Formats: sequence, structure tokens, C-alpha cells
Amino acid sequence: MAEALVKFFVQRLNSLLVEEIETFSGLEDQMHRLVNTLREVGQYTEEMSCEEGDAATCGWVNELRELISEMDDHIDEFIIQMDRQKKSDCLVLTDCFRSELLKIESRLALAVHRMAELKIPTTVEEMEYSMENPHELEGRGEDDRKKSQEQASQIASPKNSATIGGQKKDDKDESQDFHDSQKSALKISTTTGGDEEDNMETSHGVEEGETSDQTFSQFQLDYNKLPYYLQSCFLYCCTFPEAYWIHKGRLIQLLVAEGLVQEKAGEIMEDIAEANINELIIQNMLQEEDNNPNRLSVPYLYRDFCIHKMEKKIFTATCTSPIFSFPRSARRVSIDLDKITVTPDLTDLQPRSLFLFGYQDLPEHDRNWLTLPWAKFLRVLDLEGRKIKSLPDEVENLIHLRYLGLRKTNINQLPASLGNLRALQTLVLRWCGYFKALPAKIINLAKLRHLKLGPNNSWGTTPSAGIGKLKNLLTLTGIHADCCITRELGNLVQLRKMGIIDVTGENVGEVFASIGKIQGLLCLSLMGKYVDHQLVLVLPDSFSPPPTIRKLRLDGLLQKLPQWLGSMKMLTKLRLGFSYLSENPMLVLHLLPNLTRLTLWQAYVSKQLGKEFCRVGWFPKLEFLQIASNVLEEWTAIEKGALPSLNCLHFHCCSKLRMLPEGLQFVTTLKHLYLFPLLDDHKERLKPDGGEENYKIKHISQISFIPTSCCEPSARRNAGDMCG
Repeated sequence: MAEALVKFFVQRLNSLLVEEIETFSGLEDQMHRLVNTLREVGQYTEEMSCEEGDAATCGWVNELRELISEMDDHIDEFIIQMDRQKKSDCLVLTDCFRSELLKIESRLALAVHRMAELKIPTTVEEMEYSMENPHELEGRGEDDRKKSQEQASQIASPKNSATIGGQKKDDKDESQDFHDSQKSALKISTTTGGDEEDNMETSHGVEEGETSDQTFSQFQLDYNKLPYYLQSCFLYCCTFPEAYWIHKGRLIQLLVAEGLVQEKAGEIMEDIAEANINELIIQNMLQEEDNNPNRLSVPYLYRDFCIHKMEKKIFTATCTSPIFSFPRSARRVSIDLDKITVTPDLTDLQPRSLFLFGYQDLPEHDRNWLTLPWAKFLRVLDLEGRKIKSLPDEVENLIHLRYLGLRKTNINQLPASLGNLRALQTLVLRWCGYFKALPAKIINLAKLRHLKLGPNNSWGTTPSAGIGKLKNLLTLTGIHADCCITRELGNLVQLRKMGIIDVTGENVGEVFASIGKIQGLLCLSLMGKYVDHQLVLVLPDSFSPPPTIRKLRLDGLLQKLPQWLGSMKMLTKLRLGFSYLSENPMLVLHLLPNLTRLTLWQAYVSKQLGKEFCRVGWFPKLEFLQIASNVLEEWTAIEKGALPSLNCLHFHCCSKLRMLPEGLQFVTTLKHLYLFPLLDDHKERLKPDGGEENYKIKHISQISFIPTSCCEPSARRNAGDMCG
């Protein structure tokens, strides 16, 4: 983690020199000297083995961590003081900070001197040998040590790092610690139905009955092979509680806000973060939820290892027990409110990130913590699910805040001072209390990248006039289609995700004119307006959608599907909701060759589906098909050879469905079938012992259903609400 610590801090210093030009005026030379010295240290940490094996090196790394933390504190405090002072007082503050930088430079020079004196195993042979004999290399001559370090710089380069194997003495000690905390062998369970023991799988050759220290050894090797930015991404995922699904988009935005994404010239940070996450998925160190690749979790075997590693490195302090005290050096704090009885004391901390999880909430008298001195350093504040109704005015003091998550809170108003959060990148206000408009000063948030609103009411939130000035916006969702403000959306040419509510005949022209100007748009969601309790969506007959759109969601009654929908060749995900079409939508949708996920939620009013619903040759890449319909009674047949890639078939709210299609048995790629609810007599026909329709589904590995006889009246009411 030493490499990550140094390189991400250097990256932050470089960003501050660009973004805070006025604040650091007159200090540029000193800041550049710090950057150059830290780069030298960073090159050394590249050559270090991943776990800083001997005691001297571990001590040096701990000192380096403390020094960087202190530098971070001084810089953050200086920025706060400069923001509050009058111009005449800024010169005094700058002089004081210059003196602090000189002290830091001196301490950093000592660290560099100590770094040069450290002896580390460098060649592959020496690394393997030192794992068993860690002290025998200390007596070598200076020439031998330099020669070995030169060889190490080649061996430890990124292209060769994956080939370096073995386990150091510290790894063994750490493995024993881990083993002591794990009293039984660890196993992985799949979700493919049947008895749990029949579905045990192995990971990296770990067999049932192997000891946990052997498991730890393998995981240590997997972890060591990762570059520093993937190690940080992996550890960060364990900030979230066990059995908690992490939304991929949320994780991407958090990683960017935390500064845990390596910069690449010409690339958007969110794209780099997503690539990092995808690499961990490929390595099986993150897993996707079945049939929902946007929901992620750490496999529980890896999670045990990750938690142990995270606590050892003080990467994140997690409070998951009734009695818990945080280490003073904790930079990230994660609290599971369901597992504590007393609100943790954060007085002595200076955290940069705070997460509150669980169904329980803070006591009323403990909700004023945003006014406490330690909160001023926060960069990430995630309050999802808390019962707060408003933010205190003191929120304006959180000038370092980059991520503010208020999803599923009871927030119904935002203070005007929110516009003072000049570093804010992400503001999440989805599924909150009712508020119709944003504060006018929201347009002062020049660094804002993601503004996620709604659906907190049936007509969206009106953005502030001047919203078109936020040139860095990549995400803008849940906004009301106000004609005057909608014209400004066309100025947000960097937008990649847009969601507009209340699209009507009066404003549809302005809406689509703006959409047409955003040629890099990837995701688009359009919702109509309620007219006499019916959601109605108006779409233009002629339109040339941006060719880059990959995900599209349309909610509201449609007379017919527009022909331009069939021209969206890059579309991979489509949801039609409450469209109530009388014509078969597949006649248009089959023209989308790259479609992988299709949801028809009350989209097609037909009691019966036949072969014409999905012909051979249509939807060659479709993996997920979800159908919700109050009227559907039977799907009579599927042509043999149709749906060649289908993995999941999901029937939701199809309370009248009494027949699955003949030919379903030929869809051999199908692994998951969901029936919510399932008619009781239909259940009998699908039973494996004598069920007359069982031959259609016996090749499917996972079948989930809720028979209507098991549905409680309240569940039926809820299902009815969901089905609209």
C-alpha cells in the first residue's frame, strides 16, 4: 500500500496546483519540490515487495504514512483558512504555511535518507530466499546491494510483477493471525439451487478441508500481483457491509471522489475507474449479482482476507460491533448502525470519508455531528437511508466535500449554502422527500460531475436557471422538462447520462432538440406526465438520436413505437414501461442487433404471445428478458433456434400466466427462470415428478417462483402497486 499512498498523494498535489492556483500562489516552487521528492519515493516503493517484509522497512512505511497524513492535514487546513480569510490576511497565512512546508521538506529529506539505507530483497532468487532467511541479506556489501537493487528495478516493473511468487516471513505471520481468527475451513457456495454441499465450488484450487492459512496464502499471492490502484479499489469495496450489494455507478463515483483512480492522459476518470472494477471482476475478486451486472459484492472468502488486510493497513476503520474504538489515524470510517448500541465517538479523528449503513438510525440528539470540528475535512459523506429531513447550514463549511450521498433520506429542502461546496463532484438526491426545485446557487458548483435527482415526486425537480453552465456534468437525472431550462441542456455536451421527467407534447420539441446536441450521450431515460392518473409519454415521429446511446428507458403510454427506435444500432439495454402497446413491439425491436437486456414492463397489451413474438434470427445477443403484464395468459411457442443467447427469463406480475412456451426446452443457454407469482395449478404442471410441462424447464439450473397460495394479501397489494 506504500506505493498507492505516495502516488495518489502526488496525484492530489498536482491537481491542487491546477485547481487552487490562487490559494497556492507564491508556494508553487515548494509544492513542486515536494512533488519531485515524493516521486523519487514513489519509484522506490515500486521496487519494494508488496508487503514491506522486514521490520525496518515496515517502520519506514509507517513513518511515511504518518508524514503524508500530516501533510494532508496541513494542506486541507490551509485551504480552509484561506477560504475564510480576507485578502489582506492571506499573506500572513501563506507565510505560516510556507514555514510548515519547510519543516515537511526537512522531514521528507530524512525519510529519503533512511530509504537509501534500507536493504531489501531484489532479485527473484533473493526474494524467495529471504522469505525463509530474512536476516541473512543484511550483511552484504554496498556494491552487492546496489547491483541487486538495479536488478530489482527490472524484476519489479509492472510487466514482470505478476511473475514474482513466494511468500515472505511477514506473510506467514499474517497468515497465522488470519488463521487464528478463522476457526474453520472456508468454502464458497453457489446459488444454483439444490443442497448447499452439492453446489460447493473451489477458488484457485482451494478444496474443502484445506486450512484457512493455505487459503490466505493463495489470496495473498493474488493480491500481491495486483497493481497499486487495483489493490486500493479492492480494499475500498470492503468499506461496505457484508451481504451488501454495491451499485457499480456509485462505486465508480466514490473511487473518483476518494482520489483512488490513477490518472491517464486524455481519459475520463470514471472510465478508468470502471476499467479497474471490471479487471477485479475478471480476476474473480469482485462478483456481479446474477442477471444484474450493475450490483457488485466481494466474495465472502476474499472478504475475510480483505477485512484483515484493510484493518492492518488502517485503510478503512469499520465499526461493526457494539463496543468499538477507532484508531486515531483512520481516514475512512464505516459504521453499521444495526450492530452498535452507542454512537461512536469521532472527536479525536479527522476522517476524510464517513459512511453510515443499516436500517437503524442515529438518535435525534446525535444528528448534529456535521457541526463538529472533525467534519470540516470530509471529502465523502454518504448518508443513504438516514431519516434526516434537512442539512444544517454548517454544511457550507465542508469545502473539501466531493461526494454527498443523500439517497433515500427524508430531505425535503436544501440550504442555499450548498452552493459553497466548491469541490463537490457528486450530489445524490434520489428517492428523497419532496422538493420541487434546487437552490439557485447550485450553478456555482463548477466541478459538479454527477447530479442525480428524482424520482422523489411525480413531476421531477426543476433545475436552476443557468444549469447549462455546469460544463463538467456527466450525469443529470430526474429533472423536470421545463421548456426554458430544457433549452440549456444542449449546452451540456459532455453529458453521458440524462434522465428527464414530465415529457409532454408542449415540451417534447425542446427536449429532443437538446438531446440531439449531446453526441456523446450513453444513457437516456424519458418519463411522461400523469394525465387523469395515466402516465402518458409523447415522442416525436422524426428524430436522429445520438448514435452513442447504449441504454434507453421510456416510461409512459405510447400510441406506437417510433421507427427511429429501430435505428439505434448501439443499444444494448432497453426498458419500455407502462407503454400499453397494442402492436407487437418486437416488430421494431428486432432491428436492434446488439440488444442484451430487454424489459417489457406493462409494455404490450396481449393475452397471448406466439412464435411471431420472437423469430429465429432476431435478438442474437439478448441475454436477459423480463416481462411484466397484468393480462398475459400464455406464451404458446418459441421457434427452435430463437433466442440463442438467452440466460435469464423473468416473468413479474404475470398473475394470469398459465402456460410456458413450447420450444422453451430448446433454449439451452437459459440458466435462470423467475416466476413471480406462479399459479398453483401451473406449479403442479411444472413439478419434476410427473408434471406435464416439466420437460420445458428441466434443463434450467435455477428456477425461482412464489406460488399464489403463498402470497399474503399485503404482498398481493404491493405487487399490484408495482404493476401499476
